[in-house]
Amino acid sequence: MILLFEEITGKSHLFTIRDTSWFPSGNEVSLLNATARIRVSRRDSETVELKGTLEGQRLSVCDRCREQVKEAVSCEFEYLATTREEQVTELRETECSDEDTVTLYLKEPEIDVDELLREQAYLAFPLKTLCSEDCKGICAGCGVVLNSEACRCTSNKVGSTFAILQKLTND
Repeated sequence: MILLFEEITGKSHLFTIRDTSWFPSGNEVSLLNATARIRVSRRDSETVELKGTLEGQRLSVCDRCREQVKEAVSCEFEYLATTREEQVTELRETECSDEDTVTLYLKEPEIDVDELLREQAYLAFPLKTLCSEDCKGICAGCGVVLNSEACRCTSNKVGSTFAILQKLTND
């Protein structure tokens, strides 16, 4: 969805997006039952303010055992979109204000809402997905899921240089 600056008048507008066509499909992660609510208002002739929420369910796989995981996703976001020229100083270090961290500098007076929603969805996802905190994963030797089955690897490690240490645990 492309939002043109000229379509945004003085008062604020609320957009509700219920489809997930903006989220890429075909990979291990999908977004279900997503609802985005975005309030858009005009600050001045060159700046538009966007505030919104994104809620839904993320369907993915556990990073340890590859079992399917469904979890809730919820986030709030805020952007200032402007067509003003970005002010770049020659100093090596500058302090960013809160407004600097949420400002989008656009070449054209249009906002790609799909791109913003994709960004927010990925930022809301955890770095590591686990089916449970105590997930045991998959055995590297025999490939069984250790949460539901015992390892089938042979425990005969006579040729191992560490086989002598096994005697300590047996005593």
